[in-house]
Amino acid sequence: MATPTDLSVLLRLYTAKLNSPTIILQDFCDYLQKYARHYLQEAPELVMYLDDTFAVVLRELEKLAEAAKLSLSTDVKGRKLVFVPQFYIDRILQRYKELDERIEIPFPLASELPQNYPPAFLNQVYIATDFTDKIDGGERSNAWLNQLIFPDDTAPMIYPGSVSPEKLLDLALSKIRLFLRKDESRDYVQKRLMIANPGKELSIKNHLVQFQTRPSESLSAMKHSGETFTFWSYLCSFIRQDYVKKTEKTPEETALLQAVFIAEFMNNYYKSKAQQDLQRETALKNLELAFQKPPFFFDMETITRFSDSRGVPLLGQYRDTDLEYFIKERTAEAGLNSLPVLLVFRVNNNRYFLLKEKVIPLLVMLCNDSRRIIKDAITKDWYQIMKSYDQEDAMKNGQAFEKKIDTLCKSLSPVLHALLNASFVPLLALEGVPTTDSPNGFKLFDHGRLLPLSDLLMLNRQELLTDTRILLPFWYTVPIISSLLAFFHRPRVKKPKPAAQENTQKTEESIQTPGDSHDAKEKKREELKKAAKNIERKLVPEGSTLEGELRTQLDLWNRNLDPKMKDNLTEDVNSLIRDYIRRIIRTIRASTFDRARVDNLTETLVDTPSLMKIKNRDALLAYVRLYIVKLILGLG
Repeated sequence: MATPTDLSVLLRLYTAKLNSPTIILQDFCDYLQKYARHYLQEAPELVMYLDDTFAVVLRELEKLAEAAKLSLSTDVKGRKLVFVPQFYIDRILQRYKELDERIEIPFPLASELPQNYPPAFLNQVYIATDFTDKIDGGERSNAWLNQLIFPDDTAPMIYPGSVSPEKLLDLALSKIRLFLRKDESRDYVQKRLMIANPGKELSIKNHLVQFQTRPSESLSAMKHSGETFTFWSYLCSFIRQDYVKKTEKTPEETALLQAVFIAEFMNNYYKSKAQQDLQRETALKNLELAFQKPPFFFDMETITRFSDSRGVPLLGQYRDTDLEYFIKERTAEAGLNSLPVLLVFRVNNNRYFLLKEKVIPLLVMLCNDSRRIIKDAITKDWYQIMKSYDQEDAMKNGQAFEKKIDTLCKSLSPVLHALLNASFVPLLALEGVPTTDSPNGFKLFDHGRLLPLSDLLMLNRQELLTDTRILLPFWYTVPIISSLLAFFHRPRVKKPKPAAQENTQKTEESIQTPGDSHDAKEKKREELKKAAKNIERKLVPEGSTLEGELRTQLDLWNRNLDPKMKDNLTEDVNSLIRDYIRRIIRTIRASTFDRARVDNLTETLVDTPSLMKIKNRDALLAYVRLYIVKLILGLG
C-alpha cells in the first residue's frame, strides 16, 4: 500500500488516531514532522514538511479552509485549532456499512453531531421538497453530510453526501421488511390492506409475498408498476398512522417511521415519473401522428408548435432533448440501401421534414394543386404573345416547353420544384416504395425514372395552344385574316431569294393557274407524291407500313366498342380530312410540302370543333398526319 502524502488524508488519519475531530495545529505539525522523517525514503515529497513545518502546514490548511474542507480557529490559550468534519463523515459512513450487514441498527440522527458542528458541512434536505431532486441531479461526495428533515416531529436523520436516495430507499425497504417479520405485524397490515381494498385480496397477498421474498423484484416493481404504487401508498399510510400517534418512540420505531417516510416519498416520485413518462410517450406518438397530417411537410418552427387534440402544445409534454432525439433518430439512415423514416429537403434555405411514406401523396397533391396555376400562367403568357402575332420556342419545341414549365414551377410552386429535385426522390422507386397514389393510378415514375414535369402536371403543349387560341378574337383563327393582320403588324424582314428558288416558285405558281396543261398538272402530282413518299419514310418505322400505322393509331383514338359506331366515327373523320385536303390541294406546292407543312395541316384539322371532342389527341394527330400522306400518295 502506498504511503499517504496528501495533507487532507493525513488529517483524517490523525483525527482517527486521537478519536477527536478537533486537533491542535502545533501537535499535528510535530506528528507530521516525525511522519515525514519516517517515510521520507518511500515518499520523497514529504521533505517539504521537515523545515518550518508550522508555516508550510498553515498555508496548506488555509487553502483547504477556503475550499470548505475544514475550519480553523483559536482557543482561549491562543493555540491554533483545526476542526476536521471528515472525522464525523467517516464515522457516519462506517455506520451505513454496518447497516448493510445489520438492518436493525437505527439510522444515524442529527442529534449525534456536536452542537458546534459547522453548518457549512451539513446540508439541510427537506424530504418533501429536496430529497427527490437529488435522485437525478444531486452531487455525490463525502465532503459533507446531509440532514434529512421530515414533515412532522420525526427526528431528522443524517447520511453522507455520497449515499444516494436509491440507497436510502433500499435500506428503508429492508427496515419495513424487518418490521413485517416481527410478531404478527404482517397479518395485521395485510388485514387492514384487504379491508381498505375489497376485491383485491389476492393482489395484496401477492405484493406482500413478493416484497418479503424477492426484494430486488419488489424494488423494480415499485419503480415501474402502476398497481404497486397504490399498494405502497396504503402500506406506508397504515404504518405511519399507527406510530405517529406515539409520544415516546424507541430508536427502532423512529427508524421505522423514517423508513416509511422515505419509501412513501420515493413511491410518489416514481409514480409521478411514470405518469410523466406516459405523458411523454403519448406526446411523442401524437408527434408522429402530426407528421401524417396535411400539408405533410413541416419546418422546425412549426414542429415546435404542434399540439394535441385538446390544443395543448406537445412541447412541454416532452422536453427539447426528446424532440431533438426524435428528429435525429428518424432522420438517421435505416441501412445501407434504405432511406430514413423522416426525410429532409430545402426550400429557399429553409429545412423541411417529411415522412418517407408521405412523399408520393404529397407529390400527387402538389402536382394537382400546381397544374391549374402553371397552366393559367402559360395560357396568359401565350395569349399576350399570340395577340401580338408572335410566337416563342416553347410553342413549337418540346424541350423549350419543358424548360418553361420548370421555370414557372420554381417560382409558382417552390415546394414541388424542391421536392422533385431532392436527392431522395429517385431512390423511392429503387427502394420499392409504391409510386402511385390515386384511384386512376397517377404515375410518377417510368421504369425507375421520374416522368417529365409536363407529364406530372398533365400539361400538353398542343392543348395549351388550342386553349389559348380559343381566347383570342375570332379573326386570329381565320388563316387569311390573321395572315394579313400579321403581315401589317410584324416587322418585315427581307430575305434574298436565290434565282433558282424564284424560278421554282414561278413554275409551281404556273401549275396552279386555270390554264394549266394536263402535263403540267401531272408533273405537279408526281412531285407531290415524291415529297409525300419522303415524309412517309420519316413517319413510318422500319418494318411497318403506312396502313399498319394507320390501324394502330385508329385503335388508340377510336375506342368505341360498338363496331357500327366505330366505323361511322372513322368515316366522319376521314371525310373531314378528305374535304379539307380537296379544298387546299391547289395551294400545296411540292417544294414546301414537308413534315412541318403536314404537321401544320394536321394541327389545323385537329383544332376544329368537330375533332376537339376526341379525347386521345396525340393518337388523333398521328392518325391525321398519316392519312394526309396517304391521300397525297393516292392522287391520280
